[in-house]
Amino acid sequence: MKKVFSIRFFGQTLCTVLGALFIFASVSVIPVKPAHAFACPLPAAHEQGRIDITNHIAQEFNQHRDWLTNTFFLEQILPALQLFTEQMSAVAMQQTMIIGKFFDAKHQLETQRLFQELQVQAHKDYQPSTTFCAFGTNVRSLGHSESVARYNAQVMGQRQLARHLGRRNMAGAPSALSDKIARWTQFTEVYCDERDNNWLGAGTGTGLSTVCLPKRDAATKAGTSLAVAKERVNIDIDYTRAVENRRILDISRPLDVGSPDEIDIQALGNNLYGHNILFRDISRTSLLDDSKPGLYLTLRSVAAKRAVAENSFNSIVALKSLGSVGGLLDPQNPATTNTYMFLGAVMTELGIPEEEIDQYMGLRDGYELDGGTQYIDFSYYSQLEILAKKIYQNPDFYANLYDKPANVKRIGTALKAIDLMLDRAIYESQLRQEMVMSVLLSSRLRMSFKDIDKNLNR
Repeated sequence: MKKVFSIRFFGQTLCTVLGALFIFASVSVIPVKPAHAFACPLPAAHEQGRIDITNHIAQEFNQHRDWLTNTFFLEQILPALQLFTEQMSAVAMQQTMIIGKFFDAKHQLETQRLFQELQVQAHKDYQPSTTFCAFGTNVRSLGHSESVARYNAQVMGQRQLARHLGRRNMAGAPSALSDKIARWTQFTEVYCDERDNNWLGAGTGTGLSTVCLPKRDAATKAGTSLAVAKERVNIDIDYTRAVENRRILDISRPLDVGSPDEIDIQALGNNLYGHNILFRDISRTSLLDDSKPGLYLTLRSVAAKRAVAENSFNSIVALKSLGSVGGLLDPQNPATTNTYMFLGAVMTELGIPEEEIDQYMGLRDGYELDGGTQYIDFSYYSQLEILAKKIYQNPDFYANLYDKPANVKRIGTALKAIDLMLDRAIYESQLRQEMVMSVLLSSRLRMSFKDIDKNLNR
């Protein structure tokens, strides 16, 4: 900063102030008497001195005023104030720039912190947990398994309908008696138990020993093992062993046509629905008669009602049929999804030994879950049971919920999706139940409707 006040300025100011003080002190010290106190007028020299002093004081004050305005203010104060103002403005601008830099630094640091927080949040949210990945792995073939189940239910319905209508290549096509003959032959070769019908012991010729084919011969004829042959005894009338306690039924793959499960389910369906198939005494030429077409339409009505009743059985069996099988159309290609391995791991985590998983699933001897020669996979029913029931029996599932909030939400969404699948399955079951109930009521009220129609004609 430049010097505002010079030494010359201080010297002139000091002299002026001292002179003014001296004059004011002289004037105030001299006593002034009233005019009547003097006896004679003042001398001329004294009067002139007073005038000179007054004029001198006035002149000094005028010079001082001129000096104060023109010299002191214009030459000293005003330039100093200008320099002062300029420097203060420069300092203020510099301070403002410093404040602006502080603001810039503040916003920059806040932005960097926000980006870092979002980056950390993204790293935390986009790290799926093992539990959520297990859901994604175990539902890979669920949609395919459901499609296979629907297809199997449709095929079973068409097969039963063909049996009732006597379509070609069906056992009951020639007559109703031929259906029972074929079923009796099948019973003696596969399902017969010699200890039924009051069996008294081997070699006594009692029970059904004279009717039943020996199990070893039956196994050889059916191309199965002796254990499977013994396991199939009376299974054609045992719904619990054939369907209820089974989670997987081998009735879907082309390479398993004629498998024990497929034959047993058909035999059970024959005994449950349509033991006496529809008669075959209507010839093609007699259908031209006026009375026979109405009779044949009545026959088709009965077949339709049986199809509604059989639909529930077919749907339950189809849900337990083989699911997503690798190489379903090409048996030479192995499975690529390996869903059965991960579902099997869920079961082993519950404490079920690996060698007992086949038994738990209801598989017969000769079938494996490890991709062996007789490859088999989980059914839609078993997959839903594991995803909607078994995983909750493992304490690790609840321990894994102590995870990132995003992963917990993902798991909740997956559980909601499985819940919707179960609701859909329950809804479809209720629809089948309502359909069966409506057909049953319609059949029960049929005779009453006929009586009412007769009374109306009268």
